[in-house]
Amino acid sequence: MISSHILLMVAIFLSFQLPLIYNIVLFSIMGLVYDLYYFGILGIFITLLPLVVYLIYYFYQNLPFKTITNHIILVVILFIFKFFAFALARLFLLTNLSMFIFVFNDLMPTLVFNSILLLLLQPLLKSLFGITNKT
Repeated sequence: MISSHILLMVAIFLSFQLPLIYNIVLFSIMGLVYDLYYFGILGIFITLLPLVVYLIYYFYQNLPFKTITNHIILVVILFIFKFFAFALARLFLLTNLSMFIFVFNDLMPTLVFNSILLLLLQPLLKSLFGITNKT
């Protein structure tokens, strides 16, 4: 099943707009809402979303903000996010999918779809967040 992760794309662009602590609090609240709405238990997304935001900040300490960098970071972050969400769902017995089915029916199509989606949305997100390539 393909899933869109526009929230993670927005997190990449918010990393240049807000300090780290505000982003971690904001995404912790979003993770809390996501956990309560979709799972009914706390733990998976309230843990993963702040971790992903911290990793985005960590990656951008040494990397420039460019289109290719954004795509690489999105793929890495999305892989970490989806894989650990699946692993925690297996740990909490929320799913019984095999790793093979997860990778080929969920992870791979999601990575491809979100990469294409970022290509299409990046100009809009750059203008929305006021990010320019001027030095």
